[in-house]
Amino acid sequence: MSAVSPNETRWLAIFLPRLSTDRLIRAGRAPEGRPLAVYAKDANAFLLTGVDSRASELGLRLAMSLADARAIRPDLAAIEAEPAEDARTLDAIAAWCERFTPVVVIDAPDGLFLDISGCAHLFGGEDGLRRQIVTRLHAQGFGCRAAIAPTPGAAWALARHARHSDANENVLQVLAPLPVAALRLEAAA
Repeated sequence: MSAVSPNETRWLAIFLPRLSTDRLIRAGRAPEGRPLAVYAKDANAFLLTGVDSRASELGLRLAMSLADARAIRPDLAAIEAEPAEDARTLDAIAAWCERFTPVVVIDAPDGLFLDISGCAHLFGGEDGLRRQIVTRLHAQGFGCRAAIAPTPGAAWALARHARHSDANENVLQVLAPLPVAALRLEAAA
């Protein structure tokens, strides 16, 4: 890992892929021992918008119809989405992250950006800061991934699509093998 210049901008992106189900589990609203899914009405169908790790392991996935999910797993605990509650939870996590840096930006519905330029050394360096945030969020019941890069977009792509969580050497080399979805483009583009 190369040394990062103290004047170089560095961004840490946090991705909370199971925010809605993690929130319900933390609040004690999820039945124990059953897979959990969150659903919302989209057009004329109820689609899954969140699945916990158990449901995911059983083959349930985002955008699956609730009817199909229940056909696969009759014991599925399905709770209607509460986007306002998810947003409040994300806002609370953002406020909690202010202990690491004063610049925390919400990337709704399931992410955050932290400008860690010049403050990572206070937490044992960039990797130490990233590990501390991930470990502490996991301890609070939130599954997450975090990555660091020179731009918010690159950090976003790494947090969601890469196996490595840091882009210190050559950002283009690290980003090149990622899927097209990492570009965050509209479908028409």
